[in-house]
Amino acid sequence: MDLVTGDRMREMDRRAIAGGIPGLLLMERAGRGLLRSILARRPDLHRHRVAIVCGRGNNGGDGLVLARLLRERGLWPDLLLTVSQDSLKGDAADNARRAAGCGFVLRMAGERERARLAQLSRHDLVVDALLGTGLSGPARGEAEAWIQAMNAAAAPVVAVDIPSGLSADTGAMAGAAVSAAWTVTMGMPKLGFLFPPARALVGEVDVVDLGFPRSVIDEVGVAAHLPETAMLADWLPRPGSGSHKGDWGKLLVVGGSPGLTGAVALAATAALRTGAGLVRIGLPRSLHPILAAGVTSAMTIPLPEGEDGQLLRTAADEILGRFGDWDALVLGPGLGRFPECERLVMSLLGRWRGPLVLDADALNALAAWGGDSWVPRVREIRAAGRPGGAVVTPHPGEMSRLTGRSIAELRADPVEVAREWALRWGATLVLKGAPSVTADPDGRVWVNPTGNSGLATGGSGDVLSGVIGALLGQGMPGPEAAVLGCYLHGLAADLAVAGEESGGGPAAGGRDSRSARSARLAGAAGSARPWAQRSLLPGDVTDWLPSALGLLERGMDPPGLRWRRVR
Repeated sequence: MDLVTGDRMREMDRRAIAGGIPGLLLMERAGRGLLRSILARRPDLHRHRVAIVCGRGNNGGDGLVLARLLRERGLWPDLLLTVSQDSLKGDAADNARRAAGCGFVLRMAGERERARLAQLSRHDLVVDALLGTGLSGPARGEAEAWIQAMNAAAAPVVAVDIPSGLSADTGAMAGAAVSAAWTVTMGMPKLGFLFPPARALVGEVDVVDLGFPRSVIDEVGVAAHLPETAMLADWLPRPGSGSHKGDWGKLLVVGGSPGLTGAVALAATAALRTGAGLVRIGLPRSLHPILAAGVTSAMTIPLPEGEDGQLLRTAADEILGRFGDWDALVLGPGLGRFPECERLVMSLLGRWRGPLVLDADALNALAAWGGDSWVPRVREIRAAGRPGGAVVTPHPGEMSRLTGRSIAELRADPVEVAREWALRWGATLVLKGAPSVTADPDGRVWVNPTGNSGLATGGSGDVLSGVIGALLGQGMPGPEAAVLGCYLHGLAADLAVAGEESGGGPAAGGRDSRSARSARLAGAAGSARPWAQRSLLPGDVTDWLPSALGLLERGMDPPGLRWRRVR
């Protein structure tokens, strides 16, 4: 799916009308799509009491179309017009007259009607057609009072296009905002739906196709893309049945320092769970016995270390000279912030030409070198013959050190930040956050729809770097490996929290196999016990990666899919 801002959506609407599609027809399509969504979720709608709260603009016009369509089906919803009929303009005014022709009395509802809306058991469904995507600043006065009344109603709320009070671009709420059970959005999902607090307020999202010509969409352009199951399943590497471990990618993970040994272990184990055929871990020589005892599925390479246990720059010679032709490299987990490690990173960047993931302290090394001195080296790196073979995976703090911008500035518009710096660096950039945003050197951006707050735990990023590294090693281009890696990483976390068995449950023999068996048994009985998000550990995410991959291999949507097209 494509994601748009409010301004882009309005411009597409304007150009479609200028190109010969009547505005009344677009509004009719919106209303009919809204009705289809409601009927799909409430097939016994004839037994429900429905209230439709309509505002002044096109959003209210969509609600008026719905009221007429319901009346034509023999239903009689409560139509609550929050403005005078005389203040309606254009297509909304035309649909008000058509609604009046069906028998609705159009008068401005006031405080008494708001109080009735909030009464318990008064309605079974409330339709929020109050405010649209053009909101700037907080809802005030009557609009704010109606938002509060809808939130106070016992009935679930379905939002038309966007829950009133939210920003379509950022997902922010400057004041009061509707909390919807689901949202029926017109044309395309709005970018802000993916970001907090909107992510928790839009509920599930049904998308109504308004029939915009593709030429209009291409002329205006979209803000970003939302990965979907069918696309990702098609991207997933699938070596033939006669394949061997060399066909599934040979990955080298370099990092580790005293106190940070677990980082490389997490990255390597996640890479193996993602299907890497061969994984080796390069780490300081003194840490080799510790890691070798704990990670039995990956081989280790003891490398030269300094007096503080840090890797030395000379380790680059051994990595490149002694240990063969690696398909991909993950550099940085647990590396430590030592000057000698910074020299190691730059030495490897100057000589490594295969796909790689730069994470954690490798990013801090780049920041320490200052400016964009490292960029020419990164620009040369290809994956599957395409630019963007270097995947850079900063969290906001690391991104701030790399760019010199404040964390607040980076978080204010992560999509454009990711786009700007991916173009500047010629790399694939994964700006980690809630949600993570991936941008490629051509300026394309994807916003990841999976994941939960359980990923806000130290070590989760190491798991992600291992997943992406494994996909690079299996021959994927950098942008696709990053987008798919973020999706699988978040999906595994979602499955772990939900306790879902889909795809086979946690990896057999994992650290929590007893809990895994209990979850599977509970799931079979239809009463799976969910985990608390705060209790999720990076290793739990790794254990659920096979389940996430299993879903994708079979082209199955994840449990609790929140995005659907209205048919």
